[in-house]
Amino acid sequence: MKKYLLSILAVGMLLFSQQAQAQPPYYKQIHHNEISASYGLSLLGTAIGTVVNKADLLNRWLNIEDELSVRAGGTKGVINLGYSYQLSKVFSVGGAAGLNRISVNLKDDTGKITAAAANIWIVMATGKFDWFRTRSDIFGMYSKVGVGAMAIGGSLMEELHKTIWLPTGQLSLIGLEVGKGFSGFMELGMGMQGIVQVGIKARF
Repeated sequence: MKKYLLSILAVGMLLFSQQAQAQPPYYKQIHHNEISASYGLSLLGTAIGTVVNKADLLNRWLNIEDELSVRAGGTKGVINLGYSYQLSKVFSVGGAAGLNRISVNLKDDTGKITAAAANIWIVMATGKFDWFRTRSDIFGMYSKVGVGAMAIGGSLMEELHKTIWLPTGQLSLIGLEVGKGFSGFMELGMGMQGIVQVGIKARF
């Protein structure tokens, strides 16, 4: 019985070694599918008041009689999910979706302050360019761009029965990733996914 088990083990090891030799090294393979999840630090909550008030966007969007202005804002950050398909060793295309929740204080023309929240849903098509990768494929650097749309809803919009759709995008100038099939990454850039993103991804 022992010899029989050893024989099976030897045959299995031989088949595995032949399969491993038939495949190219990991760093020479194209891993077509990549899925990712990340958290993005957004400045939108602090900047929204200045932009919206100067352009009078809130009153134009909502089309209401009372004059409203944003007095303060904050955000909990952006939750992002992504998928990309690797076309070559350096270029990938895919898509991304995200959610950003913003809390603001609104002031009307009588001086009344009202708390409101907005959910911003993001959907984008993305392109990624890998411009550096070590021979071992453990460390890489890349740039990524995304173009799409965002839907703004929330407590204030629900009361007014409105959802606002706007174009949006993301430009990550520098992306760093460490790992092979499963890796951690960080991106620095600008856009609705955040100025800094940290997350995990898997390639297969």
